[in-house]
Amino acid sequence: MTTKLTLSVDRHVVQKAKRYAQKHNKSLSQMVTNYLNYLTKENENLSEIDPDVLDVADEIPIHQLPKLTDAKYRYLKDKYLHA
Repeated sequence: MTTKLTLSVDRHVVQKAKRYAQKHNKSLSQMVTNYLNYLTKENENLSEIDPDVLDVADEIPIHQLPKLTDAKYRYLKDKYLHA
């Protein structure tokens, strides 16, 4: 069951979000629903996940994201993000 939700969002943000949704074959409603589901999960330990990874992780299941303690992840992050 779904319900309507009214949001006030900057027009430019909405335009960019619509383009992103279309590019990824999703609706804006799907994206917002997925994001709200992600935010409200109580059983996930998000503090172990780097914020840089979370920013680009809308398509990756949370349990597949690399952990901060993963040596390969740290190496790749240093190589590509902090070079």
